[in-house]
Amino acid sequence: MTHFENTAKLIKRIKKGANICIYGSNDIAIKIYELIKKYRKDITVQFFLDSNKNGQICKVPIYRPTEVFDKISKIDSAIVTSYSSGYYLELILSSMGVKNIIKIDKKSFDEVNSPINNLPDIRDILDIFNYREDKELYKLLVEYRFKNRDNKRIKKYFEKNHREIIKGHGSNNSYSIKHYFEYIKPEKIQTVIDAGAYDGLFSLMFLKKFPNCQKVYSFEPCYESFKAPILDDIIKRENRIEIIPKGLWSKQTKIEFREELETKVGSGIVSVKTDFNRPQKIISIDTDTIDNFAANKDIKIDFIKMDIENSEMNALKGALKTITAQRPQLAISIYHTNEQFLDIPVFLARNLKDYIFRLGHYSTGELETVLYAIPTELC
Repeated sequence: MTHFENTAKLIKRIKKGANICIYGSNDIAIKIYELIKKYRKDITVQFFLDSNKNGQICKVPIYRPTEVFDKISKIDSAIVTSYSSGYYLELILSSMGVKNIIKIDKKSFDEVNSPINNLPDIRDILDIFNYREDKELYKLLVEYRFKNRDNKRIKKYFEKNHREIIKGHGSNNSYSIKHYFEYIKPEKIQTVIDAGAYDGLFSLMFLKKFPNCQKVYSFEPCYESFKAPILDDIIKRENRIEIIPKGLWSKQTKIEFREELETKVGSGIVSVKTDFNRPQKIISIDTDTIDNFAANKDIKIDFIKMDIENSEMNALKGALKTITAQRPQLAISIYHTNEQFLDIPVFLARNLKDYIFRLGHYSTGELETVLYAIPTELC
């Protein structure tokens, strides 16, 4: 059973070919939209409703309720995607004349918000890893992410393997000193792609940790918001780091992007699950591909680090020619969603020949899991 098959029952009773709206523009609304695209392709989502927001989600417009009185008569069904405010929003829709209203119940709400309770079949994924300890770590993380959420064993693993941490990065975050470095062969690296550079701390660490490093290309579309004055001054003086204010993707385009306004703890494409109660700004960013960037710069890339809020798969697709031709070492975050936790190892194993795959985990919960890929000629 796949991730949201049970929740898909919510939309099965909508009539064939219906025009619908979704009340809400939060992460639940996005997941419901994805379910409709997957299970009910005959249904058209005409618009999202949100009392405090305009714009678009997945190229579908967001309207305030007061803006749709002339459009609502064409709506066959409405889905309310807030459990806590469901009755209130249902009342508004009813007053507007919508007759078929589907309200998210608590079970369905929790199901969309939580991991599935059935463990996926990971036998083929385990075969990707070359070492028993990586297989055991992956199984431990699968059980945590998809089943019981008991992090005692993960906390024990972290405390045993990551006693030295870096404090003060970002918003009270702490990072293991092994994060992105654990299995990498540092002496072989001269040119680095730092995808998701945030405030540039790890870009500077790459220069320090890789003794032969000559250049770090740091991709961060929100760098001006995230930069720390002290680090930024060092980066400006350090001519080996180039900040590139773009995202990485499977093609050159523009995408919708969310930026945290208060906590400044991260950013990402709007469809990525996040705490939607935190103030955010939706912006449009330019994207590039690693294949295009490497060709235009005429450079050989030796190491790629990615932590780009569930854009990793798209960015890897846009880097595949470069990776297969130049065989860089990789440190790819796979923790942002359960789907990418399962899919990225399979994707890389299918497309890369003669690579060793290792696994690192750098938190006491589900965050900060890194898949390492090292060419066998370097091992």
